[in-house]
Amino acid sequence: MIKLIRHQTFLILFLFSLGCTRLFAIGQEKIDSVYHAPDLFESDTLIELSITTDLKSLVKDVGDNNKYHKGRLSYLLGDSIVSMIVELKTRGNFRKDRSICAFPPLTVKFNKAESNYSLFHDNNKLKLVSHCQNRNDRYEQMLIHEYLIYKAYNIFTPESFRVRLVKISYKDSKGEMKPLEKFAFFIEDFKKMAARNGKIARYDKKVHQDRTNISKVTKLAIFQYMVGNTDWGVPTLHNIKLISKTPTSRLITVPYDFDWASLVDAPYATPNAKLDIQSIHERLYRGYQRTAEELEGIFREFRMKKEFLYKLYTNCPYLDDKEKERALNYFDEFYEIIDNPRSVKSEFIDGARIIKYKN
Repeated sequence: MIKLIRHQTFLILFLFSLGCTRLFAIGQEKIDSVYHAPDLFESDTLIELSITTDLKSLVKDVGDNNKYHKGRLSYLLGDSIVSMIVELKTRGNFRKDRSICAFPPLTVKFNKAESNYSLFHDNNKLKLVSHCQNRNDRYEQMLIHEYLIYKAYNIFTPESFRVRLVKISYKDSKGEMKPLEKFAFFIEDFKKMAARNGKIARYDKKVHQDRTNISKVTKLAIFQYMVGNTDWGVPTLHNIKLISKTPTSRLITVPYDFDWASLVDAPYATPNAKLDIQSIHERLYRGYQRTAEELEGIFREFRMKKEFLYKLYTNCPYLDDKEKERALNYFDEFYEIIDNPRSVKSEFIDGARIIKYKN
């Protein structure tokens, strides 16, 4: 009898425990389903945030041995303020030169525990493209143009870097610099961009264009021609990243850093002396020679997506009307060229690069 009672008691406790575990699991599922932090790059809505740090020390720390600086990043979420400790470091090559940019681009490093359930969750470090000069509004328009070039390339392929526009109130924790309020944009992490496309990041150097996916690198070269950018190179990985399906499969080229493009119109941008152009506003196709049929297949996609491209610019509230008109006129010239067989032959076939084989 006593054994029977013990067995019944054990059974009741076991079932109670099982029920509590199940209830806890259901409760946890409900808690987890209440809020899922959004992907930073899923939306185009402008984010307004503030960054507080020793700003004067940060922007001057542009040497080869520059370090991370502690800071606080905050933004509004409904009626609440989301705030987290971050680390900030100047980055870049050309734009880190203080004679070029008074305010350099930054790397923002996040603390996983603090950024969890925020817009920046699941991000360790992100590149932030900043405004370059503090006192000239032209530079903010240049930044919007570069942001839009990234968005434009997204239209043509998902194998591209996503970006998110922000407006930042920079505050100097020591009060030695006046507060600044400027546009900037975050760039998707390289490895995350690759993974989003079911690919892996590759770091191969001295890779010829023709060792990469031919149709995709040709589309890239045509896109760069469209926006007037010659500041890129595959073998040197100059403003180019490489991804692939497997460690041995054919490479895919992904461009970044468009500040030397004609559309951006940066005052510091000049064409490479080795190129046969005098100005960044002269288009030059830097792809290799393809047949008219191969080119036409890619031109067809550019025509199909023309409306989306133009809407990207006309619907952007942060680009002034004069700059919109300049960009659309530049695109009009591109579409006139690809619709003219003589111009196609001159620009993309006769003017294309030709592979030189060693004897």
